[in-house]
Amino acid sequence: MGISDLYMSIGLKRNISHFANMVKVAKSDDKITHDELELLKKIAKAYNISDKKFKKIIKDPERIPTLAYLDCEERIERFYDLLKMVSIDHKPQVKEISVLRRITTGLAFPIHNVDKIVDVAIQIDIANCDMETFKKKILKANQF
Repeated sequence: MGISDLYMSIGLKRNISHFANMVKVAKSDDKITHDELELLKKIAKAYNISDKKFKKIIKDPERIPTLAYLDCEERIERFYDLLKMVSIDHKPQVKEISVLRRITTGLAFPIHNVDKIVDVAIQIDIANCDMETFKKKILKANQF
């Protein structure tokens, strides 16, 4: 851990963790497509991730741990972004879904609901689903 990591705000740490999770999903099929790379660039820009940090995370996203989120709404928003990455090529791959399940667990969704949440989410046409509708569907799937 570098000295700059000690002073990094929790918000920035969460953004970097989320970005690394997006990269993990993108790389799960052993390649990053043009569309995936464009989405990653857009997210990096929104999160103020430097080019140097961007390249470092693209090279080895596994070095960045998944940070859990205490707020359910924030968890769902991050999950929504991850689902966009899985669905970007309109053909979710088994490896992508496997990585998504692992990350969903790391986001602190209840372990007993992770499979149900992911199964519901991958059935959603994310390109035509706004955040509020998505939240409602995931909250329903997340009920005990």
